[in-house]
Amino acid sequence: MNGSRRRNGRIIIMAGASLLLSSCAGDFTEKVRQSLHFGSHYNASETPETPQVSILTDTPYWWHIYNNDALNTMMQKAFNDNPSLNQVRARLVQAQAQAKVSRAGLFPTLSASGQASKQDGDNAQDSTIYSAAGAASYELDLWGKNLDEFNASKSLERASKEDIKTAIVSLSANIVENWLDILSLNDQISLAETQIENNKTILELQEKRFEMGSARALDILQQREILASSESLLPDLLSSRQQSFNNLSILIGEMPGAPIDITLRELPEAPPIPAAGLPSDILENRADIVASWNRLASADWASNAAFKNRLPNFELNATYTTSATKLSALFETWLLDMAGQIALPIIDGGRLRAEQARQEAIADERYHAYRETVLNAVNEVENALTRNTYQDQKLDVLNMQYDAASKTLEQAQIGYANGDSSYINVLNSLNSTQSLEQQITREKLLQAKERVRLYRAIGGRLWADDYLKQNQTEEAE
Repeated sequence: MNGSRRRNGRIIIMAGASLLLSSCAGDFTEKVRQSLHFGSHYNASETPETPQVSILTDTPYWWHIYNNDALNTMMQKAFNDNPSLNQVRARLVQAQAQAKVSRAGLFPTLSASGQASKQDGDNAQDSTIYSAAGAASYELDLWGKNLDEFNASKSLERASKEDIKTAIVSLSANIVENWLDILSLNDQISLAETQIENNKTILELQEKRFEMGSARALDILQQREILASSESLLPDLLSSRQQSFNNLSILIGEMPGAPIDITLRELPEAPPIPAAGLPSDILENRADIVASWNRLASADWASNAAFKNRLPNFELNATYTTSATKLSALFETWLLDMAGQIALPIIDGGRLRAEQARQEAIADERYHAYRETVLNAVNEVENALTRNTYQDQKLDVLNMQYDAASKTLEQAQIGYANGDSSYINVLNSLNSTQSLEQQITREKLLQAKERVRLYRAIGGRLWADDYLKQNQTEEAE
């Protein structure tokens, strides 16, 4: 079973690797779509009444939909100074260096050495001997083993480049989420302060009514309970806002507590749900999928190289030596020695065969890891679309409920003022209305963050690649 599965995986690798490495994205995505049995559309994206906008073409970078210069500045700083992102950049440099090391195996090696020696003693001749030597060797890569090893390293280098894009997409989403947290907490704090003032005003009125004999002591106690409940919300909100500021500082590469420019004071309206396109589109737009594919291709190249390592190895060697008692005559006499060598492993205790089996198992593992990455990516988009669709519906229902609660509170206050009902009806309606106000504010934040999570799930490989190219161009200039 495993052998058949591995062979099937290898067939897919061999069919797609050349297409991917030559950037024939259309054929590649079609082959993978068929192998993974993609459907025609995402389910939630078929909802006709849901307004959609393409974040891939309407704005240079997806966070520009908020049209906030301070956010744009923070994003640029984070892309330059974020510690996690710079660690990924360092890993790319390592992968590039390793690819250069593997590339060196495709070329001859040449070394030179020189020496000067002088004999001294009773029986020694009073002379200095100068000598020089050169050596060259070249492995004839008849089976393409060295080329396979180089291709394996290059695939890992490409995967590391995609890792940077993945990190940029995740970082941009984390920054916007924390930014939205701060704006929403500003709204929640403002709402809590307004409710506290309103409850204080109502309490003062109740106390005056009590002095006039038209209110009970129980009414005052109940109103004080409502006031204390609203005041208890404020410390947690202030604490959460400060923590969000600290988290944002870390993301942009600053120490916690550093001043951050937040020009907006309230949460903006959630943008339209972005168009997700076809499930197969994420193969091109999700950098983590492309990185996983390149690691799969690298494992396949490595397993090919492990097989070819069991074949005969051919090598050419040449040495050049010369010596003289005078430096000016050093190259007048010389000796050139050339030789060819063939090596074939016969008995090695099964080491090479085991290494080949290990590399094939790695390729098998990465094939399934690639499939898992694709399936999880599609699932993330499906779930994000579903959450966004139903979150919008939930907010619509909550707003309707709030309208009804506001009217109920108004009637309860009229009834209480006319003596037709007790104050408990007013308290219940007031508590319900204020709770709904708080819930709607929190649900608006969740709606805005669900948009961000959908943007992240759809991927941002195209705009991340554009950012990296522009950044490299600016550094070159």
